[in-house]
Amino acid sequence: MVDEGRAGGTFGTSGTKLWEDSGNKAVGTILATALAAGVVAFLLRRSQQEDETPTGRISSLARSFADSDNMGVGRDFFMERILPEFKPALLSILGELEEVVDQAFRRSEKAIKKL
Repeated sequence: MVDEGRAGGTFGTSGTKLWEDSGNKAVGTILATALAAGVVAFLLRRSQQEDETPTGRISSLARSFADSDNMGVGRDFFMERILPEFKPALLSILGELEEVVDQAFRRSEKAIKKL
């Protein structure tokens, strides 16, 4: 509880209390409006600067590179030279994976039958 009698309970010599002074409300309103305008201006400036991000530049470079002749040559080289050499290895890996999955299903079926 505030003891208003101790300090006189007044603000200055006008006799009004601090929280009853209408001049402070006007100053507070002006300061709050200025602060809000500053925040909005800061956010607008920041959003305009974010349009040119490094990822945007990288993606545009990647798109331009994908449409170039170098990419087509690389794709042709991969399809003609590298993929045929990997094909037997990939088929072997898929065959082994199929065997492992079949064994796991057989074990699961046996475990279910034991229940």
